[in-house]
Amino acid sequence: MKASIIITGSEILTGMRQDALIQFMASWLTSRGVSMDEVRVIGDSPERLVKAVRDLALANDLIIVTGGLGLTPDDTTHRAVEALAASGDVRLYPEIENPVGSARGIDLCFDHGTRVVFLPGVPREAHAMFRILALGLNESAPEAVEITVFGLREVEIVRRLGDLAAACGYLPRDMEVAVVVPKALEQNVRRILSPHALEQESLSAGMAALLRNRGLTLATAESCTGGLIAHIVTQLPGSSEYFAGSVVSYSNEVKTRVLKVPQEVLFRHGAVSSQTALAMLKGVLDLTGADVGIATTGIAGPTGGSDEKPAGMVWIAAGGKEDHVVRDFRFGFDRQGNKMAFAKTGLFILRTYLHDTDVRSH
Repeated sequence: MKASIIITGSEILTGMRQDALIQFMASWLTSRGVSMDEVRVIGDSPERLVKAVRDLALANDLIIVTGGLGLTPDDTTHRAVEALAASGDVRLYPEIENPVGSARGIDLCFDHGTRVVFLPGVPREAHAMFRILALGLNESAPEAVEITVFGLREVEIVRRLGDLAAACGYLPRDMEVAVVVPKALEQNVRRILSPHALEQESLSAGMAALLRNRGLTLATAESCTGGLIAHIVTQLPGSSEYFAGSVVSYSNEVKTRVLKVPQEVLFRHGAVSSQTALAMLKGVLDLTGADVGIATTGIAGPTGGSDEKPAGMVWIAAGGKEDHVVRDFRFGFDRQGNKMAFAKTGLFILRTYLHDTDVRSH
């Protein structure tokens, strides 16, 4: 089976918006044994869309079109579909349900067999609808699953998987990578990528399961991450069961006054140090009464660094008051990327700590 993708949107062509669909759809199509032939990005024009569809229909079994699908009859896609239908060589199938929005998808087929599916351009809606659609494609293909990986870039994942890499798709998202894997290869892929292959769909979901299963509560003391870890953790419903709270101790004054970090520690070692990270961890656990915690102190950049402590450096302390780990890392992203890397790495370090110990609620 051969497929192509058409992305409609003048905002993409003018640089006003970044595409968020091509890699997602191509990865899932590949995992279903569908061969990708071409991707086209065109402006919001019904005439161009009709021409692109007819052109690609000559050499493809499936065409996925996204964008221009609104609720009014004069939207780009509706007008293009009307023109295609009027030619008499296509037939329309029932509309595709949208589980997270209002605009339904359009499903049609040319008499010579090429299927064309039109989906909304809103990423959240297109993702949800395409997942359902993909499961029904190439039914002879093996079932696929997503394995979320943290701590390895796509190129390293591919290198480690070797011959298995070609059968998988790769979807980066906020420092994590969802690897779309044929079900039969799941255990092999997990073994090869361990300990970076997560048990759940995200770091935060895995952390939630661990904390719930062990009856533990979590608190965070955040300097360079500015509350981002707390934000990630509390994105999940029911997080109040295990998340006690957070202190964003951006200034040294808050570190000493609220978290009780000794001034001597800050004077001798600096705010970005293993000693300060550990003192922050102990302080937030004393303050909140939580069982385990994460503390971060670093330099998100792009300014504020030095030769000894460059931008992108972070110290992370994770664990309990008596038993914990403290590690430093250096990243090379922009400010936003560094903050996300700091936060996700903090969650990963605590996950590893919990896996390596038998810490449970007393």
